[in-house]
Amino acid sequence: MGLVNKSEIEDYWAEFWPTHTPGFGKVMSRNRFEIILSFFHFANNDDTVERGQPGYDRLFKVRPIIDLIIPRFSAVYGPHRELSLDEMTIAFKGKSTLKLYNPNKPDKYGFKAFVLSEAKSGYVLEWSLYTGQHGDEATDLGATHLLVQQLMAPHIGKGHELYMDSYYTSPSVADELANSDTGLCGTVSSQRRGMPKAMRKTELPLARGDDPVFMRHGKMLACAWHDIKRFHLLSTLHGNSCVRKRIRTKNTDSGFRDINKPVCVDRYNSFMGGVDTADQRMKTYLFPHRSKKWYNRIVNAILSISMVNAHIIYCSMTAGPRKSLKAFVQDVITSLLEGFSKRETKTRGRPSAEGGERPQRLTERHWLHAADDRPDCAVCSDRSRPKGRRQTQYRCKQCGVGLCAVPCNERFHTLTNYKQCHLDG
Repeated sequence: MGLVNKSEIEDYWAEFWPTHTPGFGKVMSRNRFEIILSFFHFANNDDTVERGQPGYDRLFKVRPIIDLIIPRFSAVYGPHRELSLDEMTIAFKGKSTLKLYNPNKPDKYGFKAFVLSEAKSGYVLEWSLYTGQHGDEATDLGATHLLVQQLMAPHIGKGHELYMDSYYTSPSVADELANSDTGLCGTVSSQRRGMPKAMRKTELPLARGDDPVFMRHGKMLACAWHDIKRFHLLSTLHGNSCVRKRIRTKNTDSGFRDINKPVCVDRYNSFMGGVDTADQRMKTYLFPHRSKKWYNRIVNAILSISMVNAHIIYCSMTAGPRKSLKAFVQDVITSLLEGFSKRETKTRGRPSAEGGERPQRLTERHWLHAADDRPDCAVCSDRSRPKGRRQTQYRCKQCGVGLCAVPCNERFHTLTNYKQCHLDG
């Protein structure tokens, strides 16, 4: 259904001829599909822990799926050096305490998931749905610090470079990752604890075209730069060097202008979009229909992410021309449905004497044309009977047999036992 988008589920079985999709009916009936969908469930409600009790889990209904699938992402794939961390929105407008509202997102209502992905391909390595937990007061760590620790735990100490935005970046996170042989590069708020006060806008005014300002403390490098707008960046990977970039502008006669762009900013722009790539590809063939059950929406998103990850693994292991995501999805569907098809409905009445598939003379279009000779009619001519021979001046252009225009042509191309029916008549 992600490949064929229709407004209602029952439309996939509708027989309206311009939009008819016969494949769905051959695999499963509409009533059976709707019954299975209505009972689609992933956990035993008898094991539910009430709110406020030890062991309460807001994701109880989808926890078995999360525990089964998400750990496999990192287990079967070794990512490249560059990783990106960002959030992903799963659109949902029904009733759920997990639903959030973000007016700055294309999908304003939905569930927020924190995602760690490979920067180049968008392969999802770690995935965590936001449930409203707060930071650890015992260790004085904020929620974002704990989140980075959780998502990066399987990848610490392997020499990775992590790129993320200002929601997650802080000097404490950068210092902790640097001590674990993991680099960090990301935008950061100048108000964050540990950031130099001399870089704040009130202390360091910058205008468009000014050179960037760098400050270093140990392994951490802080950068302030004003291009289209003012922003700050924190890195444990790069130095204070710049690259010359030629960009478009409307303020010069040539239409271009040269800028000194910090290397850390250039690298950040190159590797920050991994999660956005995964989100875009995941939603391309996502199950398109709404559901009142919030957990169905989450499971559909996880299955779609799994499909995208599988395609990335296929591309990494295939030399030469590779199939597109659409062709890959079609191959997976074909493999899953191999050997499973709904039996054709038997029509009432006397069974065909020939059996098997219907001959072409009953399924194709046929036209009569004038014959060069006078052949016997295939329907009404019978030389075994006295005076039973019947000749005609027409032949079927496709079948090549002689036929009378009326009524033998119609009987030959509509009746299985055309001879017997004619003689009996």
